[in-house]
Amino acid sequence: MRGGLPAIVVAYAVSAITGVIASLTNHRRLLWFAKPLTTALLFGVVGPPRSGFARLIDVGIAFSLVGDVALLVPAKQAFLIGLGIFLGAHLAYIAAFLAVAGADAISAPTAVAGAFMAGVTALLLRRLWPRTAGMRAPLVVYGVALAGMVTAAVAAASTPAAPLSPVVPIGAALFYVGDASLAVDKFDRRIQGAPLLTLGVYWLGQLAIALGARFASS
Repeated sequence: MRGGLPAIVVAYAVSAITGVIASLTNHRRLLWFAKPLTTALLFGVVGPPRSGFARLIDVGIAFSLVGDVALLVPAKQAFLIGLGIFLGAHLAYIAAFLAVAGADAISAPTAVAGAFMAGVTALLLRRLWPRTAGMRAPLVVYGVALAGMVTAAVAAASTPAAPLSPVVPIGAALFYVGDASLAVDKFDRRIQGAPLLTLGVYWLGQLAIALGARFASS
């Protein structure tokens, strides 16, 4: 299966670029095709799960796939549903990362990452606060989970025993940037070329996490 990885990554890249272009040009039908296809291709990147870590990442990808479809519906209720589904994805990723880190999850790199992500998330929520009445509690919960996902990825990559590839916390951070950009674009101010961040950067992050899962040893 590893021999087919380059072809899968190329297909993933083509589908992702198509999705970003469809979103930039408001080509809804093409976006409905390319968005779920891109995320579904992550299962091919992970391949047959050879580790508990990979299996949990597959669970997170499944949640992400359903969440991506929910966010295609332009309605507040659909956004909240998508938020809840993506929360499941982040919890699956956190469980995967912490399972790798084990007892080494509490470390200096983890503490630094946790403090940094807490600060960044607090600033983000403060910025969104005035325009998110009625949605503040879900956004706070989601923000905490998103920051926790990045922190747990750093813990998994810095553990002395069988650490994950550094691409995994980079991917988690890119996932964070993608989601944060989506929130700013939706609730604070419109971002020019937003799909490059909300989809392009998000999919880069997901690809990095999936590649880490493919080659994880435990």
